[in-house]
Amino acid sequence: MRRAADAVVSWLAPAAPPSRAAIARTLVGAFATVYLIVRLRYFADGARHAAADFAPVGVCAILEAPLPPAATWGLALSTVALGIAFTAGRRLGVVGPAFFAGLLWTLSYASSWGKILHSENLLVLHVGVFALAGAPSNERAAGWALRAAAIATALTYAVAGVTKLRGGGVAWLSGDALGGWLAWDALRKIELGSLHSPLAARVAGSPALLQGLAIYTFVVELGAPLALASRRATYAWAALAWLFHVGILATMAIGFFYPISGVAFAPLLPLERIGPLRRLAGGLAPRA
Repeated sequence: MRRAADAVVSWLAPAAPPSRAAIARTLVGAFATVYLIVRLRYFADGARHAAADFAPVGVCAILEAPLPPAATWGLALSTVALGIAFTAGRRLGVVGPAFFAGLLWTLSYASSWGKILHSENLLVLHVGVFALAGAPSNERAAGWALRAAAIATALTYAVAGVTKLRGGGVAWLSGDALGGWLAWDALRKIELGSLHSPLAARVAGSPALLQGLAIYTFVVELGAPLALASRRATYAWAALAWLFHVGILATMAIGFFYPISGVAFAPLLPLERIGPLRRLAGGLAPRA
């Protein structure tokens, strides 16, 4: 029993260079902060919505009515400031949890107006892990942070695969459901005058290609936990997952920019071996 417990602990907290965790935290924090800045009005300006459309989700479920504009702008701007400090490694023991709380609230509040962006979930989970980890000072603590973030990554993809099976069953494996979704999404965007992919019609009209893409989707999503089995499996899965999102962008004009940027896979990879990133981590070492 002791050996089994030691093996579990060693797997959950493998030895890893603290610089690897620092690089992952820096990249995740930078992406989250830039994401907030680029979409600041979307997150901060709740007054552009009708109050009747407010349906609070997640942590915002405690609200019975929308917040005043001054509060939403203040919270969003404060979260951006915390994100900058978190990325720079300033007072992580305080700034980390505060940034995570601000990000969770800001994104949940934006999702309370009828458009829930599930693509943001993994970003929030990663920020939460590194916020709790702070600045790991030893290899075991760094390994725990990276492993926890990797588990969160694998589980989000696996849940997506299970959801497809529960909603569409074997129709997803045949490619029929995927073809119908591609065609509907493209037609809707054309009717609305929105950006759409010129490849959608070609892909939707090819049963063999649709089935191949459907199987590929399940390999990536349901196979995500296997990425934790070994280093080679991690590298192979990360490459397949990145190509998966590139394919979605190409065929549906839907950009999941967190994984497309590669930052979503940072906790899985030995990025400290890349010279510029190693120097970046050194320059942004946590400060009291």
